[in-house]
Amino acid sequence: MATAEIHKVWADFDVSVEGKNGLVIHSSMTVRGYSPGSSPEMTIIYWFYYTDNSPIRGVLRDHTDVSGNACAAEDFAPPYKASTYDDFAIFMPYEAFGFEGVGYFEAYCNLGIYCRDKLLARKKRVLVFSLASTGGPRQFEERPREEPTTPDALPPPPKGRTGHGDIWSQLGIPRSASRKQKERMLLQQFNTYRARINHPDLAKRQEAERMLALIARARQELQ
Repeated sequence: MATAEIHKVWADFDVSVEGKNGLVIHSSMTVRGYSPGSSPEMTIIYWFYYTDNSPIRGVLRDHTDVSGNACAAEDFAPPYKASTYDDFAIFMPYEAFGFEGVGYFEAYCNLGIYCRDKLLARKKRVLVFSLASTGGPRQFEERPREEPTTPDALPPPPKGRTGHGDIWSQLGIPRSASRKQKERMLLQQFNTYRARINHPDLAKRQEAERMLALIARARQELQ
């Protein structure tokens, strides 16, 4: 049975991806007991809340769960029975948050890692930040706070979504590129990271494993 351990979570704010501004949430984690090729894909999900513990509504389909709440999710398949991710990044556009009116908001997010509908690991209040909505582009600022009371249970994983929306941005390949251009760039990256799979530097080996898994998923999307 697969298990997961969350080590660290951090974020970069005001990042532009495909013309959209947002935040990139990074996490380091370890997955053990996974069976590549036979186990179902896993999902990492962030849910966003106001500090009164009410969920922030979502307005973009790819960043909204079945309850209508804002979330950032990504499916992934660990390449080995025991895999460590030093930097698993997910992009969340600011416009995905459904704030009503203009004002200054305090928010936080919870993190869950699932294998299908089974919760393997969770961490509450992994990020706390301030949000300023002026009716135009939103501005974010990370702001540490004392630990508030947060919901004990995380919502179930959103169904009917793949979480693949950010594969191309993680690979640095424009989604608008033609199929032939994507295939050529994927091949170039595959050759680059395959050569690093036995690198003596552990960090470079782990990066190569993560990138090769992303490349494999991107190729599946092109089929």
